[in-house]
Amino acid sequence: MVAIARQNVLMDISYRLERLRADGERLIEVAASDRSAEVPGCPNWTTADLLGHMGSVWRMLTLYVDGLPTGPIREPGIPDPPAGEAVVGFARGGLSGLMTAMAGANPDSLVWTFGSDKTVAFFVRRAHLETLLHRVDAEAAVGAPTHVAELEAADAVDELLEVFYRSDGPPSGSLHLHQTNGDGEWMLEVIDGSIVVRREHSKGDAALRGTGEELMLVMWGRRSVDGLESFGDRSIIEEWVSLAP
Repeated sequence: MVAIARQNVLMDISYRLERLRADGERLIEVAASDRSAEVPGCPNWTTADLLGHMGSVWRMLTLYVDGLPTGPIREPGIPDPPAGEAVVGFARGGLSGLMTAMAGANPDSLVWTFGSDKTVAFFVRRAHLETLLHRVDAEAAVGAPTHVAELEAADAVDELLEVFYRSDGPPSGSLHLHQTNGDGEWMLEVIDGSIVVRREHSKGDAALRGTGEELMLVMWGRRSVDGLESFGDRSIIEEWVSLAP
């Protein structure tokens, strides 16, 4: 029942749009407060780089929501981020344009995507979770962390495993992930050379337990496994974590 309730909340486009707006505004506010801060989760980036990246990503997602690109085009028709303080306005403009496009879009409309879901809803989710993760990055850069809701953290793990996990160089053993503060269990294993993910309780060669936020940050490469409860072969855990983009 908990899993159904979580999915019902996340299928409501108004919820995702509100979280996108709030996280986007928070990201811009925090990054703009110190544009020279180094971003721990994005090596060699400053918060100014993060603002430029998000300004570009939000514009790119706007084009995809509008159904314009028909294939994987990198930042099509998007100007380079400006230097200096102007990058803040560039980011704000990107977020504003995306919010307008998504508010007027039908989430069931068919568009090209790089996932199995071929509807606008894919990019609504992608925008929501990309912004959430980089909001956390911006906060880490300036030392001002805020909470990540457990259902959003679990959804970010789901999206990573569903959409972004690479199939090359599969790990040598299986891994069970267990969320300690909500509905989240994943069994990751390799069958006939392919990665298979199941949302279930099962025993793996290794296991990792933590809050939704902790698991999200570990699996997306934003923190180490240190401090989380783990079982089995630590090297297997590290192999799975290394598959994050």
